[in-house]
Amino acid sequence: MHTVPRRLRALCLLSLVASSAFVATAPVATVSAADAPWTLPTVPPQCSTTAMNSGNVAGCVITLGSGLPETRGWPAAPFPRPTNPTVLAWVNLTSGSTGNAVADVQQALDDQGASLSVDGQFGLLTLWAVKAYQQDNSLPVTGIVDATMADMLKVQNTTGGTFPPVGWKWLGWGYNGSPALAAFEKLFVSNTQQIGSLKPGQLKSFPDALPLFEGFLAEIQAKGYTITDGGTYVFRCTASTRKDCAGLQRGSLSNHAYGLASDINTGKNPMQTDVGINGASACKTPVITNLPQWVVQTAEKWGLYWGGYGWSSGCSSPSQSRTSVTRDPMHFEFNGTVDQAKAILRANVGSGACFPVVDDLGVQSDRCLLRGEVPDGGTRIVIDTNAPAGATAVMVNITLTGAQTTGYAAAEDCGAVPAGDRAWSNANARLGRAVAAAAVVPIDAQGHFCLYQSGTFHSIVDVEGFFSPAAAAPSGNLYTPIAPVRVVDTRTSPWCSPDGSCNDPSPVPANTPVVAAASVPVDAVAAMANLTVVGAGSTGFLTADTCPVLAVAGTTHSNVNFVAGDRAITNLAVVPTLSTDMGAQFCTVSPTSQGVVVDVLGVFAPAAQGGLGYTTLAPSRLVDTRKCWTDPITTVQRCAMVNTAGSVVRMRAPAGANVVLLNLTTTLGAAFGFVAADRCSVINGGVHDKGSVQIVPGSAVANLTVVPVDSDGTFCAWVSSTTHLVVDLFGTFSPTGGLRFVPITPERVLDSRQPA
Repeated sequence: MHTVPRRLRALCLLSLVASSAFVATAPVATVSAADAPWTLPTVPPQCSTTAMNSGNVAGCVITLGSGLPETRGWPAAPFPRPTNPTVLAWVNLTSGSTGNAVADVQQALDDQGASLSVDGQFGLLTLWAVKAYQQDNSLPVTGIVDATMADMLKVQNTTGGTFPPVGWKWLGWGYNGSPALAAFEKLFVSNTQQIGSLKPGQLKSFPDALPLFEGFLAEIQAKGYTITDGGTYVFRCTASTRKDCAGLQRGSLSNHAYGLASDINTGKNPMQTDVGINGASACKTPVITNLPQWVVQTAEKWGLYWGGYGWSSGCSSPSQSRTSVTRDPMHFEFNGTVDQAKAILRANVGSGACFPVVDDLGVQSDRCLLRGEVPDGGTRIVIDTNAPAGATAVMVNITLTGAQTTGYAAAEDCGAVPAGDRAWSNANARLGRAVAAAAVVPIDAQGHFCLYQSGTFHSIVDVEGFFSPAAAAPSGNLYTPIAPVRVVDTRTSPWCSPDGSCNDPSPVPANTPVVAAASVPVDAVAAMANLTVVGAGSTGFLTADTCPVLAVAGTTHSNVNFVAGDRAITNLAVVPTLSTDMGAQFCTVSPTSQGVVVDVLGVFAPAAQGGLGYTTLAPSRLVDTRKCWTDPITTVQRCAMVNTAGSVVRMRAPAGANVVLLNLTTTLGAAFGFVAADRCSVINGGVHDKGSVQIVPGSAVANLTVVPVDSDGTFCAWVSSTTHLVVDLFGTFSPTGGLRFVPITPERVLDSRQPA
């Protein structure tokens, strides 16, 4: 089975507080050496980008990055600037200049598309932006903001004016509640429940940041630290400048102004500037604090930087040499991005599944979901198939469920990929139901592939077997196609159970196995079969395996998922079989009652008996009738023309292919029906009764299938009712195919609904 790293399991199962609202119980009184104030701290290492993106940041610190919080994805804050200032003659600005004029230039350049921190400091980034603007506007590229450039930017040199400006009300400690902040303050949320000694509404921050402070403050109180005063949001500038921001620039805004900082127990943890004692380094001067080390380490686990380490580089350890240092031990702040805040929350309180993911650059990190969270669109989950050595592809069943949006899943390698839609799909999500689809997917040397999802839904992956070269799987099996044969149809034919009892045509009772057996020309180890559930009376799933395995293990995996009222739901499966006097035999069973139809398309058997090997191809879209496609025989092009009932879509297989492995997707169907795929010589014979994929009005429905190819290299799809058709090619079977198949008892390797 797929396993999640032990440290992730511990994080996912962590339960620090009484509920997701971080309600803390009464403090537990503890007295030990561990509770001694941490007066001579040593700063942990800076968190790596990988650690910050994964959310596993215990034991490291996230220090203040360049720029204001808005450069890290948080909303931009307003800033109080004097009204009715006196306009002065322009004074050229160059590297090293500071002041409001610089800030105004930075803001104007940002309005033109630059990405500067509006801090009033003319540094290297501002210099580059100035030169870029000059070049784009046919100005001399000097890097100096002269009067001409200032006029073009509509920036003036001003002094004086009314401060605080209209709409800003200074309360002596902050501007909270000022009319000018009304829109900004609507972006904040507050704690809705008591957190130890902290009352509802006492904490205020952005929705993605507040849980970090709630979690930290709840945890330390639950473990015995007493908080007498605390808060987060105060709109002001830093304590080391003028808190009312008079004469300052936006770069002086405190993280408190964004709700990204919290002060606790201010009287016992005062901010002060320490100097060396008797000529020693200031770093050897003890911090005035009542915070033990474990409190600070708890803050770091939640991504919060402790001001007790100091500002302006601070002291990395007591051995560092500094003549003075400003320390702020009451203060904890978050300096990461919005996405990093989400990742840290998942790592600390996620009680959902934990799994590795990769971004579009192929960089891997770990993710833990919160309770009830569903993986969102753009997620690429790393699937560990537990493949044997030498395997190069895997047969899986992919189930999408809990969909909050429609979308699709695409199996792919885990390397760097362009962002956005994939050019193929393996499964389609539908609102309010679980949908299963088979896939054959290339895997890397570690047995991994990635599952990309375009929408918000859960994913379940069951492994059914592996494809390997003959050298790696000398006992592997080749594929023998047969004319599709219907071996079970409980609607129209008698059906039997493994104990020999048989029944007239009727729905199959719950938990009753049905025997499927196909007479085939070889001693098969697995069957390629379309499994169809019809007339489902309730929501459930169908499992296929050898009859003895199902008798012992029961329904440990699913091949077809359905909901009450479904007319027909089909999915391809490679099912392990046993050789009997009736042929290749397996069973199906479901916890609910419904009708069952089984069509066998071919079998896998030992290579000594002959057959076709598999060749993996890069996924490619052969046809999408919503767009333009060309008939390979008539060379007639059709564009955005729906396929009417009874029409045929002709396609050409890769050279040398005897059988193609396809994903067929129907969409925009006008009525219930199905699509049958086979050799064109068979399809052109008329009406068909063995469908490869269903047509459901209002839904996109996909199914993997294997389709024999005519001698001229063509194959066809026939539609029973009006629909658009999308066809994706994933591989071929041929005499020269180099891969052999080894089936396994299906094994679940991912279920994003379940905790690790």
